[in-house]
Amino acid sequence: MSEPVDREALPAAPAPELGPLPTVLPPARALTPLPVLAPLRARTFFLFALVYLYAFPYFDQLRSANEMPRILMTQQMVDRHTFRVDERLGDMGSRLDLSRGPDGHWYPNKAPGPSFLAVPAYLLCKLFGAKSLGACTWAFRVTAVTLPALLFLPFFYRLTRRFTPDEPARRTTLAAYALASPALPYGILFMSHQVAAVTAGASFIAAVATVRGDARRPTITTMAVGFFAALAVMMDYQASLAVLLIGLYLVIRSPHRLRSVALACIGGSPVAAALGAYHAACFGSPLKTGYNFSVDTVTREGFMGIVGPSRESFFSTVFMPANGIVVLAPWVLLAVVGGIAVAADRDARKRIGAEALVCAAIFVVYVAFLSSLVPYMARGGWCVGPRYMTVSLPFIAWLATAGFAAADRRTITSVLARSLVIASGVVYVATATTYPHWPDQLQNPLYELVFRLIYRGYAVHSLGTAAGLRGIASLLPLYLGALVLMLWLVGLGRRRAWQTTALACVLAAGVVAGHRAFPLTGPYSDRAWAYITSTWEPKR
Repeated sequence: MSEPVDREALPAAPAPELGPLPTVLPPARALTPLPVLAPLRARTFFLFALVYLYAFPYFDQLRSANEMPRILMTQQMVDRHTFRVDERLGDMGSRLDLSRGPDGHWYPNKAPGPSFLAVPAYLLCKLFGAKSLGACTWAFRVTAVTLPALLFLPFFYRLTRRFTPDEPARRTTLAAYALASPALPYGILFMSHQVAAVTAGASFIAAVATVRGDARRPTITTMAVGFFAALAVMMDYQASLAVLLIGLYLVIRSPHRLRSVALACIGGSPVAAALGAYHAACFGSPLKTGYNFSVDTVTREGFMGIVGPSRESFFSTVFMPANGIVVLAPWVLLAVVGGIAVAADRDARKRIGAEALVCAAIFVVYVAFLSSLVPYMARGGWCVGPRYMTVSLPFIAWLATAGFAAADRRTITSVLARSLVIASGVVYVATATTYPHWPDQLQNPLYELVFRLIYRGYAVHSLGTAAGLRGIASLLPLYLGALVLMLWLVGLGRRRAWQTTALACVLAAGVVAGHRAFPLTGPYSDRAWAYITSTWEPKR
């Protein structure tokens, strides 16, 4: 058996003389390390406000069934001190999203949270005499939904650092979530999905700080876990799925389990009590919701519409060209990559393994949930993508952060990953600023509706139209600003940034162009187009 060799005691071998370097090697400047990017500063997030607040897609004659019940209840609470909307039935376009309570009166069948949040805005509208439906809709959207969505973004971005220290991947995730997902269209409408995502995400952020010992004020932070969790359910009943998994994470991983659970319960109890009191006042029991008395009987099938897994609902949620999350926001596949990357790395498992497992579980649970709904509910009516999945999007995006970091290890996978984000951004920015209420029977809404509207010069109310611009000219400042912000976030800080970003744009254009291959609707498309253009605002 040979003895170990002390290599430090051996004389250094003479260095061989090297001739001229072969010309096939890259130049020295291409081998220099990239500068380390500093985290985004707070002022950067004002750029997202320009995107979210620029356009106001409002169509008075549509009377969206998802917005009108919430708007009317807010007004009734202030004007008549009641939750009933009996006197306002004539303002509804449809009664499908209403419930007739056991007392015979009419109420929204939805969770009441957004209506509660909009009360201060309505008081201001009354104070300044701006009580028209359009003015109230704008005020309610901005104060109850858009501002919370924007305020959430810095906190969302901060948590991405736990999933990876790589700044380029973190910025790509921010672009994917804020500009290239349903978070954008549902962040500018008076609907529950995005504000539920914000509150559920805030609960998780507080839970992570509690579990990992990062909280500066542990008691308040732990109470915030329960407060935001209960608030998420008040915003949207379906948020209870994410809340349950966040609660399990807190119970299992908190170093002070009993104390943490007690504080979370204390934090959530006022909101839970208020929600129970609302249910009792409207539907006769703290545990009964508007779904129990809904005009739309689909919500009464099974348990709140859950009837068991079906191939039709799964396809609608994941792969349907007009609705599937993988088709409209293909970057979500990076969440799968991220889950695998965390599982395969010991240091990553130690740093973020439990949190990654929660995010993956929420992703899987929401796909399973939507796949188990009555197909009509899984599709979600006139909407953009599977709207009930919106609550899960922050968690999917956090997990995708690790996926983007893994993709950035090779140029080709980095370009592919960024192309998916850019393509998704085209889909959601264009949709949010044209007609974010896709008719549920359109087979190819991107080409049969969205791009067709842009090409024909239809433009929504916006800062551009307020300045006197018309048609596509009124939206060009928004589109150029969103494009620059997107490319800056996904391109900055990478080797050969301009070249690889340009290639990613070319691939993204191919992905968007690929939507043309999806089947067209037929005669229904012409009827939908006629209705939408005849009710368009502002009038051309």
